[in-house]
Amino acid sequence: MDGTKETEDVKPLAASVRTLPEAVQISLKDGLTDNCLFTFARALKAFEISTDHRLSRAELQSAFSLWWSTAKGLLPADADFDEWRFEFEDTFAKTNAALGSNSLQEAIRRADSSLLPPQAERYASAKLKHLVAVCYHLQLFQGRSPFFLSVRDAARIIETKNLYKAGAMMGGLVRDGVLTEAQKGTHTRATRFRFNLPESAPAGEAKQRDEENGRKTESEALPDDET
Repeated sequence: MDGTKETEDVKPLAASVRTLPEAVQISLKDGLTDNCLFTFARALKAFEISTDHRLSRAELQSAFSLWWSTAKGLLPADADFDEWRFEFEDTFAKTNAALGSNSLQEAIRRADSSLLPPQAERYASAKLKHLVAVCYHLQLFQGRSPFFLSVRDAARIIETKNLYKAGAMMGGLVRDGVLTEAQKGTHTRATRFRFNLPESAPAGEAKQRDEENGRKTESEALPDDET
């Protein structure tokens, strides 16, 4: 974590949302649903990625005002602007995944096509190596937040139908310190994990960076350390 190069190199996943009115229309395409504010928040996250512009608090409030004016005819007669605004702001703050993202699918693809993180090298099992790599990329997508991974998805990653085996592998990674269990799952929600990222760049990248840092230290060392 701590602003590492890996988090900066990961291209976020998102659908293309180029305008705020488009984000509003996406959230209301099925009318006023229980998930419309969540969909709007995810559409705005996609807008930020599509336009490479992070919305300020004032811009978020303007975006919500646009949503409110569009949704006005669908809202209950006694709907209060600020109550809905507060709910939207809370939803936006807690939303990590942009609209159109499929972190697990992309993490599997990147695990298949990238160098393994060093944590995977301690295991001989190809299935365990793959599971560690997928978890690594899931964490990069989430930044500082924990990632979700269900036992069923873990089973899919290691290509087994044995959920007990998949759960045992996830538990083993926790005991080995590769993962930390951030929040226990429930019958409706997958467990949240953190991948312990320090020095977790793929081995080839880490070696190259160490060599470059060594050359820099030898050629660019200052006579006095003023830091």
